Amino acid sequence: MYYLNLKSFGKQSFQAFFLNMPSCSFLQELGINCIELMPCHEFNELEYYSHNFILGDYNFASSSDFVFRMNFWGYSTVNFFSPMTRYSSAGALNCGLGAIDEFKCLVKEAHKCGIEVIMDVVFNHSAEGNENGPIFSFRGVDNSVFYMLAPKFYNYSGCGNTFNCNHPLVHQFILDCLR
Repeated sequence: MYYLNLKSFGKQSFQAFFLNMPSCSFLQELGINCIELMPCHEFNELEYYSHNFILGDYNFASSSDFVFRMNFWGYSTVNFFSPMTRYSSAGALNCGLGAIDEFKCLVKEAHKCGIEVIMDVVFNHSAEGNENGPIFSFRGVDNSVFYMLAPKFYNYSGCGNTFNCNHPLVHQFILDCLR
């Protein structure tokens, strides 16, 4: 198994990964028959630029020390059902449908090469942080359903929130994501 971050593997798009480079033969030469893709769904690349309510400032030291930092790994999920549009040569055009097609193409091409594809997905938290974090989706729908609260956000994940996986609606949501 090869644990793969598409962004670091030649900065390829979904489509280009197998179609425009020798990825298939390279992986086969290494004896790899399965790739585990680090998060490829839409995530918050700019989470390090959010406001820190404890310190009362933003998460970079000062404008003179400013270093452009991005969330490289993808474990701050914004949308579990959407491929990362920035990993697609089509980008967000046509409401992201091009990214969906390209991701499907990546999986089909991998299968043609005899390589299985596993997606790394984390369901214990989301990119919305705690009660002071941004509202992308679940917090705007119903905090008490999607997150563990009492009265503030439980933070068993260490990421500001903990997904309420025991709730029937959240349980169904996770199963739908995995299908």
